[in-house]
Amino acid sequence: MKQVSVLLTRYNDRMSQFVYWISGRNYTHVSIALEDEPEHYYSFNYRGFTRETLEKHRDRGVKYSRCYQLQISEEAYNKIKSRIDKFQAHRKEYQYNRIGVFLCIIHLPILKREKHYFCSEFVAETLEHSGAVKLKKKPNLYFPNHFVSLLENHPSCVGIVQNLV
Repeated sequence: MKQVSVLLTRYNDRMSQFVYWISGRNYTHVSIALEDEPEHYYSFNYRGFTRETLEKHRDRGVKYSRCYQLQISEEAYNKIKSRIDKFQAHRKEYQYNRIGVFLCIIHLPILKREKHYFCSEFVAETLEHSGAVKLKKKPNLYFPNHFVSLLENHPSCVGIVQNLV
């Protein structure tokens, strides 16, 4: 068995404030880390695919966070790692999915733009693609706050760390 971490954070920039108000007033960003390199979290922001650190989150003023530690099969872990490696190798090809955020707001999963993601869409799709977590709806309908109910009592959740950042 291997472990991945899903980190929920709350930022204070304009886009995050918008997400804060329309998605439940809690977390505004989500990223995923691998057991082999727990200091790096992977996600999307308005610049595209990104590799983050806890220090980077602190520097950006994050004061609220919650980290879900999931114990998953070796096969699921390898799929997640392979996917992250692919995104890393081709990072310039991926862009932030502003249209997807809007469609998520109005609950319309009608358009999946290739190589365009927003943070929660990327993490949800990565978890589902690996088989680690079965989603209740399409990945492009997830906001960061939705991960609380998805992971809180999930059988693979082996730990929750409050305010890790």
